[in-house]
Amino acid sequence: MTAIPADHHPGALLLICDDCGRTHPGGEPATAWHVLWAQAVREGWRGRDRAVGPHHCRHCTG
Repeated sequence: MTAIPADHHPGALLLICDDCGRTHPGGEPATAWHVLWAQAVREGWRGRDRAVGPHHCRHCTG
């Protein structure tokens, strides 16, 4: 999946797991890809460091 615009905050990005569809909005809304990806990696997400993915949540990489 890709990082897509989030509904809850204008300009924020939402990360979607390619395996299960879980989302990662991050603690603070991230408006830049590198910030969102850094938040996700700290929480156990894995994948390519590009917005087009693939990306996998901590539940799917565990």
